[in-house]
Amino acid sequence: MTESQEQEYNVLGCKVKYRPLQNDSQNAKTVIDLVLREVEALKSKRPMLRDTDVAVLVALKLATEKIELEDEYKSNILKLEESLEMALQALGPEAN
Repeated sequence: MTESQEQEYNVLGCKVKYRPLQNDSQNAKTVIDLVLREVEALKSKRPMLRDTDVAVLVALKLATEKIELEDEYKSNILKLEESLEMALQALGPEAN
């Protein structure tokens, strides 16, 4: 990895340096872009907020979305398992 691969971003006045690995550079860019979009959206709605307040609110929003997605994922897995059990039962004992 060369020094030229290092990328630097400004997030609320903090310089974020990132050295991408071969397989995660797009994910890192996507994450940084998401955070920057959330920061800009919040600052445009509430320009008087301090950067620290914006950072906390963005972190809380993203954490909430993460938890909601995890809950939805778990629920979908449980539904899938239930559907699979019902399908196996419908096929009868020879399916087990």
